[in-house]
Amino acid sequence: MTEAGRDVDVVQVIDSAPYFGWPLAITALTVLIMLVDGYDLQTMSFAAPAIVADWGIARSDLIWVLNGSLIGMALGSVVLGRIGDRVGRKPAFIACLLSLCAGSLLSAHARTLGELFIWRAATGIGLGGLTPLAATFISEWTPRRIRSVAVTCAIVSVPLGGMLGAMVAQRAIPAFGWHAVFWIGAALPLLFAMLAAGLLPESARYLAQDQRHSRRLAMILNRLVRARRYTGSENFQVTELAAPSRHWLRIILGGEYRYTTLLLWSAFAFNTLALYTYANWLPTVLTAAGFTQKAALEQLQYFNFGGFFGAIGGATLIGRYGSRRVGSGLALLGAGASLLIGITLAHSSPSHLLSPLVMAAGAAFSGVQCFLYAVGAHSYPTYVRAAGVGCAQSISRIGGVLGGLAAGAFFGLQPQPALSSFFY
Repeated sequence: MTEAGRDVDVVQVIDSAPYFGWPLAITALTVLIMLVDGYDLQTMSFAAPAIVADWGIARSDLIWVLNGSLIGMALGSVVLGRIGDRVGRKPAFIACLLSLCAGSLLSAHARTLGELFIWRAATGIGLGGLTPLAATFISEWTPRRIRSVAVTCAIVSVPLGGMLGAMVAQRAIPAFGWHAVFWIGAALPLLFAMLAAGLLPESARYLAQDQRHSRRLAMILNRLVRARRYTGSENFQVTELAAPSRHWLRIILGGEYRYTTLLLWSAFAFNTLALYTYANWLPTVLTAAGFTQKAALEQLQYFNFGGFFGAIGGATLIGRYGSRRVGSGLALLGAGASLLIGITLAHSSPSHLLSPLVMAAGAAFSGVQCFLYAVGAHSYPTYVRAAGVGCAQSISRIGGVLGGLAAGAFFGLQPQPALSSFFY
């Protein structure tokens, strides 16, 4: 037992606690949830070629539908991130999963492009909030010695979920139609929302900001350290500056955080333009190039497979060579791979030459994206962390939407340019 009124540094308690226990279980559950996030993020991409054939529409008609989730994500990143800072990480996390469930279920029953756009935007609200909240949640629940690895494992699960989703779509769409990918995308988040409600604790750092939560926080910390050390009469603290009275946006754009914020916004926006152009349009572009739907989904699978290893490899290399060299190197790799993909398609090269290049592009763009989330989670104090990372993610959707508009406009050009120029 501790003395009543004694100061207790919550961050120090978490950093000194064993990771192989409750923190590992929290990380594992969050990783599984992010797999679902990666699946739902790309369901429209999986279904797009089949919808074009089923509804008899042009590929250029998909511009706003494929951008629907990005628009929703821009809203969800800020709104749900701020909700996470105000009412807790756990309620916001569950709200994101329920948004995914509802949006995917309604997408499966859409009858027009307008309806599909609305429901994909609703899905995007949950998608937008889930990733920054996951990065924040894990960073606040894991010891410093393992924190960056744990955050990377969660974020890297997004492209891995997309890869598994492409494998599922290859079998589900021919057997059950394109609606099946959305039915699966509704069932999985509902399952994990129920698991999260029962198993995930609230962030200890969040609870430490309000003394009214002291008794609840004491119970959580006792479970974490596997002993009855705290009663709730302690003065729990977080070793950060107290939240100032300024609005959160003024804080992240203020003198101390301004350059970090602007750098994060720029990097997120440019990288997201490339990442989501691939993730949303690759199957559509390749089917237009003569690939079968199965072969096009296989290439998307390679893209996500590369993203998985890009994020892990990037995190490892950053530890040795620093973020500037590794981040710049990954960006150059993505540009070079895109150029070579265009050259490969221009010369009608076989798909086995295309696959390594698609993997390299996935490694580059997904690696940078995962790295940015990990950096963002360490860039802001607790009281604006979720909102700060969420706002950066929202700004990034500008790049994603512009990439989608450019891709849709490309397919609207008459005469149709060579598909290789799409990648140039």
